[in-house]
Amino acid sequence: MNFNNLDLNLLVVFNSIFDEGSITKASDKLNLSQSAVSNALNRLRYTMKDDLFFRSGDRMQPTPAALEFVGPIKKALELIDGTLTREGFNPAESEKRFAFCVPDVAASKVAAKVVQTLQEKAPKIKITNIALQNGVLERLKNHDIDFILAADPHMAQEMESPVGQRFDEYFDSFEVYRDTYRCVARKGHPLIKNNKISFENFLSADHVFISIDGISNSPVDMTLAKMGRKRNKMVSVNYYQAAIEIVRETDCIISLSSNVSALVNNKDEFDVVPLPFKSDEFSVKMIWNKRSTDDPANAWMRSILFGVKDEVFL
Repeated sequence: MNFNNLDLNLLVVFNSIFDEGSITKASDKLNLSQSAVSNALNRLRYTMKDDLFFRSGDRMQPTPAALEFVGPIKKALELIDGTLTREGFNPAESEKRFAFCVPDVAASKVAAKVVQTLQEKAPKIKITNIALQNGVLERLKNHDIDFILAADPHMAQEMESPVGQRFDEYFDSFEVYRDTYRCVARKGHPLIKNNKISFENFLSADHVFISIDGISNSPVDMTLAKMGRKRNKMVSVNYYQAAIEIVRETDCIISLSSNVSALVNNKDEFDVVPLPFKSDEFSVKMIWNKRSTDDPANAWMRSILFGVKDEVFL
């Protein structure tokens, strides 16, 4: 087993299922959905190459391998817990303010989950979210921001900045998920036929484009450029909500990740269809200052964010 790639949050799930003997009770204890706990257990089973638990009556019983793992896992979690609470950091009493930089469409989901946890465990802690904008990596380096959650295409210009070119020196990151693009249009859009959009209709449509600086290209544009083609980017905005309202009220279309498409279309207000060509996958990452990796408060908040990611991002 390669522990270098092991998500430590999975060990918390393992420990809770072992103690509670139930996925339902473990999900209640961890303040996660049952599906998130089940997904975490499946990932842990794959990593450890063992079923770990099996159902017997109304309880989840540990396998022999799980019984071997539980002692070292509990000791590891106790060590981590002791590390996070050093220097007097007490989430229940801390009045620290955390600053996030999360796109508006994701912030509406992430913030709600984080606030639920804060109200239960850390009622004095405050959070602030700012828009994704030029210079966010410099602000993260200077500790003006604690965390950035962003897709690689939206960080492309930042990565070319002086601080971005020294990314590994200043920052740590975690890949939240990988994704590809979908085409989103208003219901009844004339260019959408039989839940598809043709290549020529895609190129001729008026496109809304989300960008920090208004000029950076996305994987969609890069793929089209390889074909010697180009789309008509009519409107550039740096807020998802503004882009979605334009698409809702006009014949403009937009290319969004599968995950974001699902978030904005949770009430089935739009047509979400495949792109008429294959575009490259991209990564969505959470980024923090490398100097804060061992900071108890930062590590505690990271554990909260790791805990909600499986519920928000499917």
